[in-house]
Amino acid sequence: MKVLGLVASPRKLGNSEIIVREMMKVLPADWQKDLLRLNDLRIDRCKACYACLAAGRRCIIKDDLNFFLDQILAADKVILAAPVYFLGPQTTLKLINDRMISIQNDTAAYATGKQCVIVIPHTVNGWEGYARESSMHFARFLNLNVTGVLTVRATLPGDVTKCEKFADIRRLAASLIDGSTLDFTPADQICCPDCGSSLLQIFRRNAWRCAICDCTGSWKAGDNEFKLRRSDDAHRRFTPEGMAEHGRTLTQIKDEYIARREEVKTMQLPYQKAAAVWLEPAGD
Repeated sequence: MKVLGLVASPRKLGNSEIIVREMMKVLPADWQKDLLRLNDLRIDRCKACYACLAAGRRCIIKDDLNFFLDQILAADKVILAAPVYFLGPQTTLKLINDRMISIQNDTAAYATGKQCVIVIPHTVNGWEGYARESSMHFARFLNLNVTGVLTVRATLPGDVTKCEKFADIRRLAASLIDGSTLDFTPADQICCPDCGSSLLQIFRRNAWRCAICDCTGSWKAGDNEFKLRRSDDAHRRFTPEGMAEHGRTLTQIKDEYIARREEVKTMQLPYQKAAAVWLEPAGD
């Protein structure tokens, strides 16, 4: 069994790394345990060139993205520790996420549903923002099966070892051994019944939509309860079929651009010399 520990923090031996190392200690001694600090990877910004959309075609940018994807493919289970940075996850997750269109038309290779658990350390209560949801969909875009997400408060490096949820971190690690699911969602919190996101859009006339997975349904309030019902035909974004559908949509957009390239140039022409000046950094 090979488990891959992803540390989405630039701090060496910070709380995220300590979390992953502690979880590795819980796992059987004969398991292969690999660590990968995402900040050590060179991940360039997506160029929106769509050259990667053809099935079997990898991203053409010469950086470490394909190395990262190879590690995901080689692993049997994945641990992700991703700290909160200003209401969201550390930047590297977003950089990699933007490049995930490169696997949208190659879902067969990522259709294994490998187990993944996530721990999110943060400093200030109430500033967690969307870090939990973003970390979850980072894993799900890789078609990892997220079976546990734990948010812990830990400020200075090492504080996580003293936090009240340290035992839960070890329990989450143990769940990788038997493949079990652990739900740390507070009992009174309303989350998407499909992906577990708390980023829900509530509409009049008893309708709701998940901003992360696009699941929809109806809601009912009464007797001090608020209940969600998922539509039977609700779209499921985080499935091989959902990702393949997205890949086909992007391919259609690319094909339309190629077919209308001259028309696009005509529309752009009046704006080439607009009355504005580009600002440039002074440099060193």
